[in-house]
Amino acid sequence: MTQDPSNSDKPLSSGGAETAAPALFDPTETAAQNNRNMEFAARAARAYFNGATKINQEMINFVNARMKKDMETAHMIVTCKTSSDLFHAQANFLEEAVKDYADEASRIFHLAAEITSETLAPMETRTGEVLEAIDAQAALQERKATNAAE
Repeated sequence: MTQDPSNSDKPLSSGGAETAAPALFDPTETAAQNNRNMEFAARAARAYFNGATKINQEMINFVNARMKKDMETAHMIVTCKTSSDLFHAQANFLEEAVKDYADEASRIFHLAAEITSETLAPMETRTGEVLEAIDAQAALQERKATNAAE
């Protein structure tokens, strides 16, 4: 004999065929939700990898530009005629290098912030969907409890 889980003294059925306990979850619905979660995770991963590609390209472009400037400065240094020319070439090189590296760091930080937003957007959307579903399920359960109490 099966017992009613809300009241262990009250049998659900007696004799004959036993009734199955209600499922805690619907496997089909769970699979659908898992598929939806994976879809949004894939979107987030695509955004991340696209962003990583952008950062890599930015860094490659920066290194290429800096190497060109470094080579130009090296040529300028070996062709200097006076110590004053050499000092100014080195000072200009240092000033420009510091500015370039600071500008590049700023570009990378902005790209990283943009990529973070793009990567998290699908997960924020999915989280909103799940929270709405939880609220709807809670409201349904509350209505059922109110109707049962009446």
